[in-house]
Amino acid sequence: MARKSSLFAPSAVLRQRSLQRGLLGGHRGWMAVGVLVWAPRVLKRLAGRNEELIATERLLPGQSIQIDAVRPPTRSELKAAKRAAG
Repeated sequence: MARKSSLFAPSAVLRQRSLQRGLLGGHRGWMAVGVLVWAPRVLKRLAGRNEELIATERLLPGQSIQIDAVRPPTRSELKAAKRAAG
């Protein structure tokens, strides 16, 4: 589960000040700080995989779950599926 950042966490304060003083205020030093603190966050969002929550269940004692990974179809399998559908 994703961790919620505190309003007063150092990284949150740096992001806020870099926006206020760097981007809006025109201070080059804070602009550089903004690039350093915002770049990892933006890159992670652009390049990272998006997780999708499918279900949440409470397990009682003695119950179990099985998680399977589904292999994505290959290009040839996708083409064959399009031919069969169309």
